[in-house]
Order: sequence, then structure tokens, then C-alpha cells
Amino acid sequence: MTPEQSFSRWVKIALSAFFVLFGYFVIADNYFPMTTEARIQRYVIPVSSRVSGQVNQVHVVNNQQVEPGQVLFSLDDSDYALAAKRSELALAQAKSEQQKTQSGLAEIKAELHQSELQAKEQSREAARIARLFKLGHMSKQQLEQANTKVSLAREASAVSRARQQEVEQGQAVASIMVQQAEVALSQARVDLDRTQVRAETPGRIGNLQLRQGQHATAGQPLMALISDQGWVTADLREKSLRHVKAGTPADVIFDALPGQVFKGHVLSIESGVREGQESADGLLAQTVSSDRWVRDAQRLRTNIELDEAWPELATGAKATVQLYPTDNFIFNGLAVMQARVVSVLRYLY
Repeated sequence: MTPEQSFSRWVKIALSAFFVLFGYFVIADNYFPMTTEARIQRYVIPVSSRVSGQVNQVHVVNNQQVEPGQVLFSLDDSDYALAAKRSELALAQAKSEQQKTQSGLAEIKAELHQSELQAKEQSREAARIARLFKLGHMSKQQLEQANTKVSLAREASAVSRARQQEVEQGQAVASIMVQQAEVALSQARVDLDRTQVRAETPGRIGNLQLRQGQHATAGQPLMALISDQGWVTADLREKSLRHVKAGTPADVIFDALPGQVFKGHVLSIESGVREGQESADGLLAQTVSSDRWVRDAQRLRTNIELDEAWPELATGAKATVQLYPTDNFIFNGLAVMQARVVSVLRYLY
């Protein structure tokens, strides 16, 4: 074979390999897509105190597993304990004032009842004197005196009734003061309890930057709580997701565990990306300019859940995801082979 024939042969082999690989990648990208742009995601909850104070003790260390209700750190509670004690005293005083108004109301009611009885008695006596006056047995002066006593008794009843209304209003105010004192006491006890900062969900402690004696400000994050609940996010080209939907089977290969393939399925596909979000800021739209002949393909985020126990890997650990969107056994066989080859290659880099 001449050198020209050998060169021509190798050119044909290279072109044939190129077209075979090109066709393979086109088919793979559409019917069994794979991406190396995947990572573990977990909910990361910033932990902060809901009240301010000096850190009295830190009860956890970095990367420690915690359970709901477990104390993470505690603040100096002396000020909050005093506030709760003051609220208790204020409530006791408000209840005492309420009892005084109740006693005063009972006394006023008794006076009103007595004055009303006296008014009725004076009215009956005045009526009797009026009858006797008509018969000539009583003088006009006696009749006028009887009518005067009736008027005085009725005025006394009116005064007692007005005092009763005043005391009832005072009792309503005292009742409101008691309720306000009870609310203040409840808030003081809640604040006192919040000096013990507890875990809301199970997870691991991360980015712990807290020491005894440090001042904690309410709402300022002091550590992170990494939830045990996790999933894998995979960024795939949008044209690769034409046949992918929720429930599509997937294989996940973690970089930290080369050679191991974990089974999973697609949870959801994100409905958009940040580049597609426009802010209504009153400015004109800004177009995207590019001088590239072949532009980058848009990637969409796909969320994947494992069907087996989660490995002990850190949040953000990189992974490779292989999807199986069709029931074609040939495509699925190629996908399995592709996933296994990638899992073995993870040993090399």
C-alpha cells in the first residue's frame, strides 16, 4: 500500500468515526441525555436567635447531627427573667385592682337597692298622706314634706345608679388591664424561652461561627442548619428535555463515589431561568448581543430524587446524571453502558 493509499484510508476511517460519533451524540442528546452539571442540594436554614443577648453557652459543634427541639445555643436570660417577674407583679396588681372594683360595684349595688327601697317607701307614705290630706286629716305642710322626701329618695337612687355605671366602667377598664398584663406576661415568658435557641428540623450544623460571650442580635444568622432532606439538581440543554417529564428514571453517579450508580427519578423541571426574568424598572429592554456563530444552548434545571438511601455526601457534591426518557431497549442499553463508562472514568479524574 502506497503512502497516498494509507493516508486516504486513515482519512476515511477518521471521517467515518466522526460521523458515527456525531450521529451517536445527536441521538443520545435527544433520547438518553446525560449531563455532568449536577450536584446535591439540601435546604440550608440560617439559624438566628429571636431575641438579643450575650451568648451564654454553645451546645453544638460544626457538622454535628441535631434533632428537632435540641438546644443549639443559649443566651444570658437574666434580663428576660426579670422582665417576666415584673410582668407577673404587674398582673397581680391588675388583678388586685379588678377585685377592688368588683367589691366597690357590690357595695354600690347594695346602696342602690337600699335607696330604691327607700324611694318606694317614701312614695307609698306620700300617697297615704295625700289621701289623708284630701279628707282633711293632714296639713298641706305635711304633704309637701312627704313629697320632698320622695324627691330626695329618687335623687339618691339616681346618684347611686350613676355611681354604679361609673364603677362598671372602671371594672371594664380593670378587666382590660388584666388582659394586657396577661399578654405582657405571656410575651415575657416567650422571650425567656427564646433565650434557648433550638433546632426546628433535623439536620447537620454548618458554618458555625459562634463563641461564648459573643453578642447575638435578633434575626442575625449565627450558624447554618443543613436539612437531611436532599435532591439532585441537573442542568440539561432544553432540547434534551423534549421527552423528559416527572417520573422519568435516572441514574446518578457522584464524583466522590466513582463506580457506584444510584437509581432515581425526575421530580420536576424548572419553569424558567434568571435570564428570562425582566424587571419592571421603567427602563427599555436590553437585547443580548453575541458575535458567536454557534451560540451556547440554554440549560434548564431538572430536580431528581433518589430511590434509595442517600449516601453520606456533602451539600453541593458534584454528580453526573443519566436519564432514560424512552422505553426503547436499544437506547436504554446504550444509556446504561454510557452511565457505567462514566462511573468508571470517575476513578481517573
